[in-house]
Amino acid sequence: MSPRWTAKTALPGGDFAWERFEVEFDAARERWPFLTAAQAQRLLAAYGSRLKDIFGDAKSRADLGPGFGPDLTGAEVRHLMTKEWARFPDDILWRRSKLGLTMPAADRDALAAFMATV
Repeated sequence: MSPRWTAKTALPGGDFAWERFEVEFDAARERWPFLTAAQAQRLLAAYGSRLKDIFGDAKSRADLGPGFGPDLTGAEVRHLMTKEWARFPDDILWRRSKLGLTMPAADRDALAAFMATV
């Protein structure tokens, strides 16, 4: 068995100190002012510095593609499919997040249809 290495290695996107979370949060809100505080907190906690890979130069929520429920966007879904191997809605709604707890059935169906076309 190889030596332990994960205790001191940052997860993807976790390349900033936890003490800097508020600074990163403020920077995300400034860069993407259309995000609510709750959205910015969830996204930053989930993706860290990779958030810029997902949102890029988006100027409005519309730039992120379709919305599924109050928080999930097409841009996030595309990222999860290309970078985190999400293949099915449950991969996103339950394994990668717990957004399935609050997402209405119609939005889950719309997410499945979107994923089938990406």
